[in-house]
Amino acid sequence: MVNNFLDDMHRPALPYKFKFKFSGCPNDCVNSIQRSDMATIGTWRDSIQTDDVLGKKWFAKHGMDELVNDVISRCPTKALSLKNTKDVSTAEGISSVAINDTQSMQIENHSCVRCMHCINVMTGALAPGKDKGVTVLMGGKSVLKIGTSLGTVIVPFMKLESDEDFDALNQLAQDTIDFFAENALEHERTGEMIDRIGLVNFLEGIGRDIDATMVLQPRANPYVRTDGWDEEVEKANQRKANAA
Repeated sequence: MVNNFLDDMHRPALPYKFKFKFSGCPNDCVNSIQRSDMATIGTWRDSIQTDDVLGKKWFAKHGMDELVNDVISRCPTKALSLKNTKDVSTAEGISSVAINDTQSMQIENHSCVRCMHCINVMTGALAPGKDKGVTVLMGGKSVLKIGTSLGTVIVPFMKLESDEDFDALNQLAQDTIDFFAENALEHERTGEMIDRIGLVNFLEGIGRDIDATMVLQPRANPYVRTDGWDEEVEKANQRKANAA
């Protein structure tokens, strides 16, 4: 991607610089969310993989205190819980890893936000899922006009395996750079442009449908407008049907 857009990434071709960064997993060791206009981060959308043998081995070495204090209690969405093995749910989207002969840690994957903490601590016993792809965020940058900002989720998940997948990612970058070139002010980064014109106008400009999983920050206001709600639900259902 950098080779494809090298001529467009620097002034005077653009109003200001445009940075790409790529991270293999949500640990984001290259700080792509904070430091790039377009961040591509590896992720998965199925259940976390588990290994009971390695789970028991980890527990024998680290014990209950570390499991509770450094794994379960640190899950940001409370997706982890300690269960007697016979009480572990078998519902879809629920997985578990055994820690001894009678107890297991249950994982509610629908609540998982892929923060990687439990996988980092219990590496091997837990691992990313098999259905892998990428999340694309835009608008991250360091201090300039409006201060430091993190990237906003633009594509919650897309596969990145075939040539067609890579072409789609390149096309998204091309659409974004074209819109940035036409609409950004001089010396303005992508994130500042999005902040100035609004996320809805930016998404319309690059041809992306609005999705509830396009997250800038958690909602602080408990109220929501519902005018046009039925039409948006119909659009969302149609997108799911087309994808299927």
